Amino acid sequence: MPLKDAKNKTDLNMGNTTHFVNGTTTPLPPAEKLTEVHIDQHKTIRITKEDLNDLLDLYMGKIVQNAVTIKDQENEINQLQSKDQGENEILKRFQNLTEVCQNQTVIFEKNLKNKNVKIESLELKLKIYEARLRRKQHALSELRKHNESHMLLIEHLKLKLIHLERKFREKKDDLLADWESATTTCIPYGKTSGIHLIQLPNYLPFLVHCEGLTPAGPGWTVIQRRFDGSIDFYRNWKQYAKGFGKLNREFFLGLEKLHWLTNSQPHELYIIIKRFNGDWSYAHYDNFLIGNETEGFELQLLGHYEGNASDALRTHDKMKFSTFDRDNDEFIHMNCAVHHHGAWWYDFCSRSNLNGKYFKEEVDSAQSIYWEPWYSFKSLKSVQMQIRPKSLKELEIK
Repeated sequence: MPLKDAKNKTDLNMGNTTHFVNGTTTPLPPAEKLTEVHIDQHKTIRITKEDLNDLLDLYMGKIVQNAVTIKDQENEINQLQSKDQGENEILKRFQNLTEVCQNQTVIFEKNLKNKNVKIESLELKLKIYEARLRRKQHALSELRKHNESHMLLIEHLKLKLIHLERKFREKKDDLLADWESATTTCIPYGKTSGIHLIQLPNYLPFLVHCEGLTPAGPGWTVIQRRFDGSIDFYRNWKQYAKGFGKLNREFFLGLEKLHWLTNSQPHELYIIIKRFNGDWSYAHYDNFLIGNETEGFELQLLGHYEGNASDALRTHDKMKFSTFDRDNDEFIHMNCAVHHHGAWWYDFCSRSNLNGKYFKEEVDSAQSIYWEPWYSFKSLKSVQMQIRPKSLKELEIK
């Protein structure tokens, strides 16, 4: 019962002694003892015990209802809290999964970056290999072209070899014929120019260039020739002793052969020199003799001079031959062969240097090929030294 209703009821019980029941007035029972109930410090009510009990029952019922409601709400709250905890766990799991996914994403991105780097590296290598392949293909194409060219060259060389074999057989036949008809001099070949075999007593046969077409007349044996610088004449002692060059080009016959030739019978020497202005001149010595190697290939005899080139060999008479590795000149503190870049019968040092350095134009150099009376070093364009036996019986014009 509400408090207001209870108050009204109290007031009613206090002011009246009768009670209406179904429209009938009924005398009330004697008044019960009232109980004071303090609401707060300012308000106090007076109520009967029965009403108080009813009121307490009413309030207890409300309390029970409220307790049930509170219990239901607590259950609901517990459910919500359980649900919230579940959601928190789910959220936590989600956050953990998210963190794992993020870590995996970082790893995957790193791996992807590494893969991209590897792919770029492989693409670069692929480009390099492609470039190499193109170069190899180009080189292979060039090699095929060269191979075709070489095949043509081989065929050409085969034909040339056949031609050379034929020429060799011809030369062999000529050589055998020369061997059978070998002479001691070039005089029998008269006014011709060519390579022939010479046979001297007690000495092995050797080839010489026989010259009969110069103003000196027929029957000469060429012992030295210079005209284009194709052969290097700055050589050592052994090479000058043996000889070098090609008989149909530039050459030096060899001091050993010169010794045997000039000692087999008396010889004369004829030197032809030509200048770069086209002028030519000669020097003739009527008694030319060379000693052996033990004697240093000494220029033992020259004889009388005749010619228009000057007697530039006279100061070298009785001198030994010198090279850069065999110093036989008269200078004590200098090797004339080194100073003049040549090899010759040097004295102090020389007025002639026909085995010096070849120059393509006229120069004034102590290393050049020169032939001068007063130590002028103007280079010569060409020179040829040749010898011939003095025997008048062999000087027959063929």
